[in-house]
Amino acid sequence: MHGDIVSSFAKHGFVFPVQIFSPDEITFYRSKYEEYVKRFGAGTGLARRVRGNRIFRVHVVAPWAAQIVRHPRLVEAVQAVLKCSSLLVWSSDLTVKPPNSSECFGWHQDCAYADLGPEHKLVTAWVALSGSSVDSGCVRLLAGSHKSGELRHRSELRSGERNLVLGQIVRDRDIPRVVGEIDTLAGEETREVISIEDSRLLPDSEVVREVLCQLSPGQASLHGWRTVHSSQPNTSTSPRLGLAIRYMAAEVRQQNQVIRDRVSLVCGEYQGDWFEVEREPVKEYGKEEWEEHKISMGREWERRKKSKELGLLPSHREDASEPSSK
Repeated sequence: MHGDIVSSFAKHGFVFPVQIFSPDEITFYRSKYEEYVKRFGAGTGLARRVRGNRIFRVHVVAPWAAQIVRHPRLVEAVQAVLKCSSLLVWSSDLTVKPPNSSECFGWHQDCAYADLGPEHKLVTAWVALSGSSVDSGCVRLLAGSHKSGELRHRSELRSGERNLVLGQIVRDRDIPRVVGEIDTLAGEETREVISIEDSRLLPDSEVVREVLCQLSPGQASLHGWRTVHSSQPNTSTSPRLGLAIRYMAAEVRQQNQVIRDRVSLVCGEYQGDWFEVEREPVKEYGKEEWEEHKISMGREWERRKKSKELGLLPSHREDASEPSSK
């Protein structure tokens, strides 16, 4: 049933578009998002947005977001690429770029932010609540990059010229040129940039290519845990709105457990003891739901802190090996 999705994902490290919402659902979920921003956001007009911990794990406090992560069409696609029946959500976050904003994401792999495995049992779904175009800063994916293993990541601080949302990046010189190998671009070589409506139509190639993942509202993309991706600033007059959801099969574990992470059960069953299962929200933004959210976010920030102290993530290891410039 999902053979074309599985084939694209295996070959390129991603697949898009996957149609998730009906026209009525597109309107409904966009309105629920806007209600959330109106209630908990800051700023005015199109620049109004939610900040801080309320960006994360909205599916723990809002039934509408819990419905998105458990949407049958999304779940079926994720189950297909992960080849599993029981699914967990490790995290979710609103990925929002206001009009004419400077936020961007450097090249990175999602595996650089979590010590989880096996890597082929994790996937990130990017669900478009608005259109996502080149001008609005759509996700850019490097086809075949998932076959070169875990790449070197370095820490980079935000600056006026590069307002990076995430601090761990793969530098251009460390990105493979050939699929499945680790050789990199040399001299003045540049990658081919491809704009294509459907990744299932992307021709095979031995060379890593940059693919623009443009989506319409209600569509989603899926990319692998080791697929290198990035995005540029939103230079358009419209906001770019998305929900990023990190799914994993129930057999995934923390490779070096520093704390007992919390997850949400999407379907099937979870009988392990590596993770603590969150309660699904009943009341919209209820007191008990926010208490659940507080526990989960506290656990998440503690994991990040301890992981950094122990040097468990790729950029931590690379930074530790760098000679001091002081």
